[in-house]
Amino acid sequence: MLGRPALHVLGCATAGGNPGEACSGYLVSAGGARILIDCGPGVVSSLLARDAAPLDAVVFSHLHFDHVGDVIPLGYAHLIGLATEWKPPAVYAPPGGAAQIAALCAVGGGGADLLEQCGMTVGEYAPEAGLVIGDARLTFRELVHPGTSHAIRIEAGGGVLVFSGDTALTPGLGEHAAGADLLLSEATALPDSPVHLPAAHAGRIAREAGCKALVLTHVDIRERAAALSQARETFGGPVLAAVPGLRVAT
Repeated sequence: MLGRPALHVLGCATAGGNPGEACSGYLVSAGGARILIDCGPGVVSSLLARDAAPLDAVVFSHLHFDHVGDVIPLGYAHLIGLATEWKPPAVYAPPGGAAQIAALCAVGGGGADLLEQCGMTVGEYAPEAGLVIGDARLTFRELVHPGTSHAIRIEAGGGVLVFSGDTALTPGLGEHAAGADLLLSEATALPDSPVHLPAAHAGRIAREAGCKALVLTHVDIRERAAALSQARETFGGPVLAAVPGLRVAT
């Protein structure tokens, strides 16, 4: 159906990096809008190389550097780079995040108002209210991770894509992912962690939530094969590993 969410992975590496891969950045086309979920180091270069077109919005699950670091290159791309002719996107941070983004831009040398200089608006979403971008509806669920991290559910055209963000094992993720066509889940932890999700649990959550497909992301490349094996065993449905360039429709 026209407007259903479609995923294009721009980056998927952990905070420690994977060879040749950007950190977290996921382009979701939904409801006539192009929405970038997270913008970690290397994501802007990946966007320009793989899917160079204007964004309608950038939405952050949380503000750890591996999910937000390329907000500075994003600003410069619109100010002096290859995106100067593009309409600037709206930027949405978690509660309290606008000041953190301004501080990051200041420390990065662009000035606290770098994004505003190129016409971007920086706001904060209210998790309980959600967002409407184009014809896509975004809802949020706060999960367990240092600081504040949110799972993001994107609904449009009868399709549902859910991104876990970074999270420890918590019932809130399964509830938020109920009935999703695609769960894009971090699977950093092998086997257990107080701040990240093991792949086996990602598979179990997808199965119990009734998800149709699962994509594992934020995985150390040395553990990717093991993570896939564990998630396939507990999910029983199709499981893919996020790699830059991967496209999945719902």
